[in-house]
Amino acid sequence: MMHHLLLCASLLRGLPTPTPTVPAAPPVLTVKAARALGPGSTVTVRAVVLNGPEMGNVRYVQDAEAGLALYAQPTKLPGFGELRAGDSIQVTGQLKAYNGLLEMDPVASVHKLASGQRLHAVKVPAAQATSAFAEANEGRLVEITGVTRLATPAGTPVTTLAGNANYLLNGQPGTLVRVMAASTGPEGLVDATPPAEPFDLRGIMSQYAPSGTGGYQLLPRLASDLVLGGGLPRLTEEPVPVNVSATGFTVVYSTLNPGDTRVRFGLDPKQLKESRLDATPTTRHSLTLSDLIPGTTYYVEVSSRNAAGTETATPVPFITASGKRGRGAAKN
Repeated sequence: MMHHLLLCASLLRGLPTPTPTVPAAPPVLTVKAARALGPGSTVTVRAVVLNGPEMGNVRYVQDAEAGLALYAQPTKLPGFGELRAGDSIQVTGQLKAYNGLLEMDPVASVHKLASGQRLHAVKVPAAQATSAFAEANEGRLVEITGVTRLATPAGTPVTTLAGNANYLLNGQPGTLVRVMAASTGPEGLVDATPPAEPFDLRGIMSQYAPSGTGGYQLLPRLASDLVLGGGLPRLTEEPVPVNVSATGFTVVYSTLNPGDTRVRFGLDPKQLKESRLDATPTTRHSLTLSDLIPGTTYYVEVSSRNAAGTETATPVPFITASGKRGRGAAKN
């Protein structure tokens, strides 16, 4: 017996030590590929978050091709409740069908990769709005352009939005819009007034159909999803100078939608060589120019930029006050 043990030990001596098997990481799929696997599948995707807590415990995500709902209780999944629109994440979980809506529940893990990502919407004219209410757009950000009014399912015009209430785009059947009760506060939809002039309506295409088919509904997130002027800043007040002194003045102007504050200026309206920028998004713009020449006409061009584009006004003349240049004046 001892002889056999010694023989086995001699045979094993010098053999490489077995390497422990490490489970392979799950492949990262596109949202479209993950959706194709269907309920019951455990998937990992990378996508951009479309909403924050204004939709309760649901976060919708999308990539370039498709969207998906994620459901989790923030108290049970660290980091989930802090997710906001524009966050890029990697998330793993199991797919399930909830009243026709494909969602990830439970969510096993979520990792934030970046923030401030631009959100791209599928744009559809109001006259063709019903075509957007389809499975291909489920979970995606959709923008219906040229909406003139919201009406109740009974056809009554809407003057104030309510939580957990349904509306129709231009009163058109098949274009259900639902306002979520969690969208409250100064930026929320609850108690907001729809614009009296034509507007674009952004929202996430969701689904609620106990039968499993149909029931598509557009879920706007915040009051900012009622978009005037195509989302561009749109100047609503021409620039004017305030706090005029011998060496400077403050340029103020307003825009319809938030954007940054840009000012170009110079002594020749065709050669505006100096520029200033404040990147903070706002609708009430103010920027101070200093260290200018007393009693001199400056031509000032204002503009504002946001994700939708740039609005620029024609240069206008501003005149500094007469007097001497003060010592120590600094450029802004």
